[in-house]
Amino acid sequence: MDFLAILKQKSDLVEKELPKFLPPIDSATTPELKEYYEMFWDYPLRGGKRLRPAFCLLSCEMFGGNQQEALPTAVAFDLFQHWVLVHDDIEDGSDLRRGKPCLHKIYGIEKALNAGDGLHVKMWEALLANKAIIGPTKAQKIMQEFGHQLGLTVEGQAIEINWNMGGRWDVTEKEYLNMIEHKTAHYTGSTPLRLGAIVGGAKARELEILRKVGLKAGYAFQIQDDALNLAGDEKAYGKEIGGDIYEGKRTLMMIHLLAHAKKEKARILEIMNKPRSQKTPEEVREVIELMNKYGSVEYAKERARKYAMEAKELFDKKFTHVPGKEARDTISGLVEYFVTREK
Repeated sequence: MDFLAILKQKSDLVEKELPKFLPPIDSATTPELKEYYEMFWDYPLRGGKRLRPAFCLLSCEMFGGNQQEALPTAVAFDLFQHWVLVHDDIEDGSDLRRGKPCLHKIYGIEKALNAGDGLHVKMWEALLANKAIIGPTKAQKIMQEFGHQLGLTVEGQAIEINWNMGGRWDVTEKEYLNMIEHKTAHYTGSTPLRLGAIVGGAKARELEILRKVGLKAGYAFQIQDDALNLAGDEKAYGKEIGGDIYEGKRTLMMIHLLAHAKKEKARILEIMNKPRSQKTPEEVREVIELMNKYGSVEYAKERARKYAMEAKELFDKKFTHVPGKEARDTISGLVEYFVTREK
């Protein structure tokens, strides 16, 4: 199964829907608004896999629904992803996003923040469009779940920011998993699967299984993403290799490394406690080499594989009865793809 082709197909559907919710650049009445609209379109037109919208559309199809009815929700996931990334890039001090300078590097922090806020508004407008398409009951349920997901995401971000600002390096693997469950796993796996299923008419017990599947898949995705940040190909990955080290992130690899590199621990912390601007490429490579020496990258990849396989096994076991067999098989394959991808 060509998962990249499937993702491209779903991505194209979402991209064609975006003009319903984002203003055309040539509709701007002032130079300031023209720039503002250009910023709206910047991240969405950079491409990306659009895994979350794809999960939403496929889950709807799996339960016998029409993916056209799930499109506003899929677009909302896309807009959510983009405004969160704009803000996240600022908070992390990132340089690159999908192979190009981050929005705040092009336009400045103030303008980027404002554009992110604007995309946030457009996200809710997309969700409000559900009322006319799937009715007020389902639309309200989707709004409630989406709002709950938003709250969890920013809670996860709050945890991570506090670790970084507080200089905490004694973070445990359990604490890390709790952080990524809040920040990433719900909006990457659990919520897109659940919301597509709601549109498709899934039952409450099926939604609960999707929550469990999605969280495991979300763990796998984030851990693999962290591993690719250290060992991937920069051109394919679209972000700078070693960016998490420059930014001082508490990743699963870093937690494992600090637990095993007793002799080098002081040196590692000396590097990691430096601000991004003071870290050298040589120091970042030094930390990556130590992670490879102590098996930290392979440990993280193995954990990602474990969570992906747990998600896939549960999914395959519980959803043999659904009408949309092709969509079901695609979701199952995508969960495994999470840990085999190179970007």
